[in-house]
Amino acid sequence: MLSDFLRLIKGFILIIGPTEAGKTSILRRLVTGEFHDPQPTLGFREENVAKVRVIEIGGQPSFRKYWRVALEQNPVRIIFVIDVTKENDYNEYLTFQETYPAFRSLSLLTINKVDLITTNPDYLSEIPEDHIYCSAKTGEGMLDILEAIASFKKMAEAEIPLSQQNEISSKESAANSNEKEDVDSIIKEFQGKF
Repeated sequence: MLSDFLRLIKGFILIIGPTEAGKTSILRRLVTGEFHDPQPTLGFREENVAKVRVIEIGGQPSFRKYWRVALEQNPVRIIFVIDVTKENDYNEYLTFQETYPAFRSLSLLTINKVDLITTNPDYLSEIPEDHIYCSAKTGEGMLDILEAIASFKKMAEAEIPLSQQNEISSKESAANSNEKEDVDSIIKEFQGKF
């Protein structure tokens, strides 16, 4: 069962979002450097990205209950993926933010499939500050996602409790020169992949 599995994992990053938003494609691109167009995830998958455990959970309504289970295990970061061509995906992100307000500061909105548009849709005129535009297909934005994952590596390794994570901003953690060097080395390692 997912809850038993997640109890064994400390310090993970959670990838969630509506079905067919491209969560698995992004994760596979980060792991292999190549684009894969898989079938929707039925359940969950685990990968190591930049030496951090990343758990992806499918977006079908029947799997949403597992989002809550994963959130109860205090992920260090939540990457919420939406398809830029689907306004309803963004509405689902807003619903997620309203349903789980304690996780707002940990959520990174990742707007996928930007290769399918030429201008930003109107519904994205007021997006949150913490977001990344990307395309798993072209590789655009993959280094930004990787940098976000790598910047939270220290918290993942230290298993910092949620109450303390909320007090640590990404700006403060980027100020740590050792962590900056770690992030830079991880980015350099992946630079040619995307």
